[in-house]
Amino acid sequence: MSDTPLVIIGCGYIGARVARAALAAGRHVRVCARSTGRLAPLGELGAELKYLDAALPKQLSPILSGMRGGTCLYSVPPIGSVPPGDGPRKALQAAAGAGLQAFVYLSSAGLYGHDPDDDVWIDDDTEIRLDDPPMTGVRNDEDAVRAGHGIRTCILRLAPVYGPGRGVRARLRKGDYRLLDGGVHAISRIHVDDVVAHVFAAEERAPHGMTYLCADAEPTTQLAYATWLCERLGLPLPASRALLEPGKARGAHRNRKIRGDRIRSDLGLTLRYPTFRDGEAAIEAEEAAAG
Repeated sequence: MSDTPLVIIGCGYIGARVARAALAAGRHVRVCARSTGRLAPLGELGAELKYLDAALPKQLSPILSGMRGGTCLYSVPPIGSVPPGDGPRKALQAAAGAGLQAFVYLSSAGLYGHDPDDDVWIDDDTEIRLDDPPMTGVRNDEDAVRAGHGIRTCILRLAPVYGPGRGVRARLRKGDYRLLDGGVHAISRIHVDDVVAHVFAAEERAPHGMTYLCADAEPTTQLAYATWLCERLGLPLPASRALLEPGKARGAHRNRKIRGDRIRSDLGLTLRYPTFRDGEAAIEAEEAAAG
């Protein structure tokens, strides 16, 4: 894969981590975002930096030119200013026209409803909820990706992603994390470096049109996760709020117990951080090494 070019459209937290790993492997990497200033560290590592507003389709062809045989990683939230699904649809068309060979779309594992359902496991055969208006844009974008447009596609539905500087640890330090209903509900997570491995496996080996859930191997509860972290950080447990509180906006809980084993079986993946404890310990080590 070291000779496969990579274009990242919407290079945020996950995209930057993917870019760093691809650059370390010697790949030609082009990263695109509406704010290129924050991408400067990737430029110093050898990435091409490109300004891109994904809502403007005419910008896509120049962004993808010269990357024949490569992969496009699309990590842009649904765009409200264009017709439904048009963001990834136009990117797919431009990628196919430029001769790219794979298109990986980062989606959400939050498509299964906004009410807690702690006794149910979600897997790749579970039907998504169609009556959840906040997720309509994600569903439309997924439908557009499945259309293919002459290029091999794969959709990765990610559990909430954590890693250095992101996730419960960071929010506990800021003091803005809250337990929902006392933290009793089930949650799944995935470390950002495992997301990177899933992206690379998908671009290389996923059959066309596949949709995979991506999560670690040990769901837990919000309370168990927060308790473990607070003990490590020397912080008090955060306050709790109810899902339904009179006079306040209704809370949502789209997290679930997620089985992410199909992609690991199909594509020969092994989780680097199978539990949140493994991943959080690695974050501590990375923070310590960075000083």
